[in-house]
Amino acid sequence: MRMLAGKLATTIGVVGLSALGLAASPAAAADDIGWHAGDFVVKAGAAHLIFDSSAKVDIAGTTVPGGGLKLSDGTAASFEAEYFFTPAISAAINFGIPTTTRVTGTGTLAPAGEAGRVKYGIGVAVARYHFNAAGAFSPYLSAGVGHLFIFDETDGAVTNFKVDDAWAPVVQGGADMHISDRIGVFANVSYAPLKTDGGGAIMGAPTTARVTLNPTVIQGGLFYKF
Repeated sequence: MRMLAGKLATTIGVVGLSALGLAASPAAAADDIGWHAGDFVVKAGAAHLIFDSSAKVDIAGTTVPGGGLKLSDGTAASFEAEYFFTPAISAAINFGIPTTTRVTGTGTLAPAGEAGRVKYGIGVAVARYHFNAAGAFSPYLSAGVGHLFIFDETDGAVTNFKVDDAWAPVVQGGADMHISDRIGVFANVSYAPLKTDGGGAIMGAPTTARVTLNPTVIQGGLFYKF
């Protein structure tokens, strides 16, 4: 009888410890939800660029009245690496796969059609503050600097078509949503008051342009926390 009681007590103890372990596991996993100092995160998704473009165009040293330029919007794959110094403060570097925009004349330059095409990419480095950093849903605000990289230009109505690289400040708002302790989704919107210079020649006449791009970038995708 004592032996049976001992076995029963042992069985109850094992079952009890197992139950405690099962109960503790979700809590332990829940403790990992949210951001922590030392977290390293990679993000991948898509970015849609919307240009609020205009330009001041000079041909042979004379400004074209009522003439401007417009850049076509574009979508590209995007990637980001982010490191957390504290649960609320991080730094991130974001870049996109190069894509191509069509540059066309507007206003009095509309009859010229397509001035050329530009293959470009935008890289961004920001500091970021996360609200509700310990929670599953964490909004954030970011500020930093962005760089326009020009990889290739193709002539259209403008020959010897060239566009310069450029820098601009960047502001961003977004949010992360944890699906598990390591995987989640994100979305953000960025804006940069970006301007650049371009030029070439139209029918042999030297042409220059001060181009306002002012892109708004909408991004979304998945993240993985190491």
